[in-house]
Amino acid sequence: MTLSHPPIIFIRHGETGWNRDGLIQGTSDIVLNALGRRQARAIARKLADLIEKPGEVMFNVSPLMRARQTMDVILDGLDLPDDTAITDERLKEISFGKWEGRFWRELVDHSDGHEMERVGYHWCPQGGESYHDVAMRVAEWLTELQTPVVTVAHGVVGRVLRGLSLDLSPGETRHLPISQWRFFRLAGGDIEWFETNPTLVRDAWDA
Repeated sequence: MTLSHPPIIFIRHGETGWNRDGLIQGTSDIVLNALGRRQARAIARKLADLIEKPGEVMFNVSPLMRARQTMDVILDGLDLPDDTAITDERLKEISFGKWEGRFWRELVDHSDGHEMERVGYHWCPQGGESYHDVAMRVAEWLTELQTPVVTVAHGVVGRVLRGLSLDLSPGETRHLPISQWRFFRLAGGDIEWFETNPTLVRDAWDA
């Protein structure tokens, strides 16, 4: 069932050193690297062209540093106060529990990785969360929205948000691409993508 909501612009945080190196971040609080800051500036410039009245739009952000740093750059680009964005715990990245800080390739080759592929949307690592868990908290956030919102969060959050808004299956949702060079707008059951630098766009699949 598709969840209806006001228009949402969703932005994934910029790149971190852990993204670059192929490490599992989850809820670990990692800062942006130089490329991540450049991605945030590129998104801010694009948003300035898209949003006519930034003061009439709500801004929500994950509490994790990489998302907040991205949002800070965006607010600066829109000439909005630093405290404009509302932090919401429900927008945190999926927790990978004991696997956080380890390489993705380790998980893929481990029995946990095989179990992850077998169980899919409902797989939960030790001490962590499943996609289903994240979808439940994102759905709760969605039902409370009353006005258009610009959101900065994370890869898995972006996937489950699209799944809930576009009525996608768990399997489709889990394998959606998510980029740090482009962002999307969800409105009326449709999705629209915006490129910040088409010559450099690359889909980053890590969370």
